[in-house]
Amino acid sequence: MTLQEWLLENKIQHEFIGRDICRIPNFGDCFIQDIYEDNMALFKVTADGEVRFNCADSTKGLIGDGVRYVIVPFGDNWYYVDLEKDFKLEILKYVGTPEPNESDIEVCNLACHDAYELLNGSFLPKDWVRKAKWLGHRYLGIANKNTMASLYNFQKECDAAGIKPVFGYSFTCRVNTDTAFDGKVFVQTQEGLQHLLRIQKAIMVDNVESGEIPYEELERLGKGLVLILGKLAPSQLDMSSAWVHDMKKHFDSVFYQVDLTEYKAPRIDDAVISAFQDYWSLRTCDMCGIPPVIMNDCYYLDKSDAKNKIILNKIACGAAHEQSDQQFFRNVDEQICVMKDFFESEEEFIYFFKCASERAIRIAEGASARFENTRNFMPKYDMLPEEKAKYGTTHNMFNQLLQEGLDRLAPKDRYEKYKQRMLLEKYIIESTDNIDYLLVQWDSTNWCRRNGIYVGCGRGSAAGSLLLYLLGITLVDPLKYSLLFERFLLPERAGLYLAKTTKIQQPISSSYYINVSLENGRTIKFDRDAKFLVNREGSEAPIEVYADELKPGDDIILDNKDRLFTINEI
Repeated sequence: MTLQEWLLENKIQHEFIGRDICRIPNFGDCFIQDIYEDNMALFKVTADGEVRFNCADSTKGLIGDGVRYVIVPFGDNWYYVDLEKDFKLEILKYVGTPEPNESDIEVCNLACHDAYELLNGSFLPKDWVRKAKWLGHRYLGIANKNTMASLYNFQKECDAAGIKPVFGYSFTCRVNTDTAFDGKVFVQTQEGLQHLLRIQKAIMVDNVESGEIPYEELERLGKGLVLILGKLAPSQLDMSSAWVHDMKKHFDSVFYQVDLTEYKAPRIDDAVISAFQDYWSLRTCDMCGIPPVIMNDCYYLDKSDAKNKIILNKIACGAAHEQSDQQFFRNVDEQICVMKDFFESEEEFIYFFKCASERAIRIAEGASARFENTRNFMPKYDMLPEEKAKYGTTHNMFNQLLQEGLDRLAPKDRYEKYKQRMLLEKYIIESTDNIDYLLVQWDSTNWCRRNGIYVGCGRGSAAGSLLLYLLGITLVDPLKYSLLFERFLLPERAGLYLAKTTKIQQPISSSYYINVSLENGRTIKFDRDAKFLVNREGSEAPIEVYADELKPGDDIILDNKDRLFTINEI
């Protein structure tokens, strides 16, 4: 495929300036290097043995002329290289400005199936978000079947791109022995997100053999969710029956999915068209009160990627089922092209398409649910009555268990080295608020051993932690084998960075002290010569002051360990 054909197929605005330069608006000028036509190698080896990109022109000269990118063909695709960055081939898609659409109707794609729908969907959330951003979409939805695995990552990618994420889920619902239907739910509220988690459990835990959810269970979990009846639902259900209408009592809204994407097998096309005709005939005679919504299932980004689904399905079951080369992420003109031939008049079609697209937008606008990532949701360790009597608090229990382990396991001639390593690790675990996590693991591991259940001696990177060894969670002495604690928990990855902060030390006797009142209402006595790091109004940076120099309104910068534990235990 020539570069011109590639740019047209991918709808990228462009202009050729002479033979060697392609200008892409809102991207930049690109030097065209056809390695096949010029019989060039993509890489070259320098005199010192370094492998570099084999640019046909001077890199410095191109950059000096305002040319930042080099476009090269490789295999069946065209790629670009950013001359101002380390070498990397990036596919020449979703760059610059797309060709304008003829229609100004806003659409959003809510039924995308990414690679987390194993051996069926393809591409990662960041790839779907990138195309949606390039097309100018404000919303994007993922609706993988029987899995929520990608939704948190999907939220992060959408946030980074300024696109609103919509959490969806595809499933099969069992009504009775003879009846089942395919559908989707889209989350609207936090309660709806909790209900989606329970739907996932009902399918993948409680009914894992069938992979279906009973309608009674689905109905019970409908609040906070929008239900979409699948495109074959009119053939699977009696859409005019009372119980179908009753669905609207249990869900925030109920719609019928209109997706007339063409399949390669006529029998599948016939089934989809027949179901749509059945729905349309009911709707026109007012026997169906469930409105339609435009929702095209997308399993790959572009038409040229259709082979992905064929390969994935053959890996999954040896056959390519329900194949189509049209199930890609479409812009509004491409969506219109799929459907307009099914309507007798253009006026009727445009009215239908606009209303059905607006419903999808309303679903997206109503989606307020999010995964919270600002709190630690690790469950707290529940102490037994005898543990409360012996230790008092989980923090004290943690400290005493470690001391007992140190006295029992540390070699006598290296006791001080083990102690210092224990204190270092303990500080990090306390500062990152992971005490309860370790106690839960301690309880689980020891319960298994007491009940004859085998537990691994190393548990992966946990073997690098002396604390886990002293608690009996692992059975490998990390100091004996020079194992690194950072392999288990790197402080920086846990948000713990080296910083100069106020650390509260052991109590001392003093007749000269200052009462310091904290935000939690506690008053603590500090020696007047105790030093504090504070944020003070009018100071550009934190300053260090003695206790008797503190002023009302000073914000004391406390060490995280002290903030979490010490102050609460004084």
